[in-house]
Amino acid sequence: MSEMQKYIDLFLTHCKQQRRLADHSIKGYSIDLRMFMEYLESRTLPITGCSQVTKETLEDYVGGISDKYQVKTIKRKMACIRSFFSYLEEYEAIAENPFHKFRLRLREGYKNPKSLTVSEMDRFLQAVYSDKFAVSAVKHLSRLRNMDKPVLKTLNGNFFWCRDSAIVELLFAAGLRVSELCGLRFEDYDRMERSLYIKGKGNRERTLYLENAEVLAVLDNYLLMRKAVETDHSYIFITRFRDPMSAQAVRNLITKYSNIAGINKRITPHVFRHSFASLLLESGVDIKYIQEFLGHSTISTTQIYLHTSDKEKRKILAAKHPREQMRYNRWKKKD
Repeated sequence: MSEMQKYIDLFLTHCKQQRRLADHSIKGYSIDLRMFMEYLESRTLPITGCSQVTKETLEDYVGGISDKYQVKTIKRKMACIRSFFSYLEEYEAIAENPFHKFRLRLREGYKNPKSLTVSEMDRFLQAVYSDKFAVSAVKHLSRLRNMDKPVLKTLNGNFFWCRDSAIVELLFAAGLRVSELCGLRFEDYDRMERSLYIKGKGNRERTLYLENAEVLAVLDNYLLMRKAVETDHSYIFITRFRDPMSAQAVRNLITKYSNIAGINKRITPHVFRHSFASLLLESGVDIKYIQEFLGHSTISTTQIYLHTSDKEKRKILAAKHPREQMRYNRWKKKD
């Protein structure tokens, strides 16, 4: 094992045990650091020791990946490496931290976040509720309610339709990140309070409230089935193998229903989060509340949703511009 790999392993253990980072964060750190280490080893003069990394090394690395990744991704990868070298400095594994002299200067082009309109969201939900298993699932749920201790030996189409409909409704109703949804456990849902406890990025905690009767009914129906499945964990959403649901599995089901709905946009779970925020803003909800709903640490992150469509701009000017309140009109036809 190289010196670099040894310290990476120690750093990841530190992140898990001391910083208490979520499993998906640890996995992301591991991928980013492995990629950086492979770059160091592939250089003409390979670098195997942590103290050999310099400011110039970091600049070369950024130059090498700048054509492959978006600015946001590069910033995330470098933030991971910066955290690793801060750990090395704190534990005196290196004499000098190369990040003290390194500045990442990348300009990210502005892009409105993709989101669904109310009409598109309605079409998406219609696709979900018109699924061939929707009717039979309702009958199956009725039978389960009449059983003292319902047990599901096999997971069939009825179970997966209940799961998928609950996932879609929750993504839109609560603006969840896909990792937050996959990480939900039974203890995170309080039926009496109609609330979800969420542990998001940076271990930031928040509580989200479910106030729509349809969403509550769909979630309760799925939980009736889910609690009838024996597993060795308490994750709410599971696969056909009874393992915790993965982010990719959620992406696949979103793609499935967007194709059925015939929506000509690339829809991902994160698009539901964007739609949640954008449509609330359009409805006049204060951005401070939306920041809290989304779990953003600063309001500047939430401000990416402060955009309006051309249709909305026309509507505002037609209704709100002071010229509309002025009576004089030279070109008005006289009787």
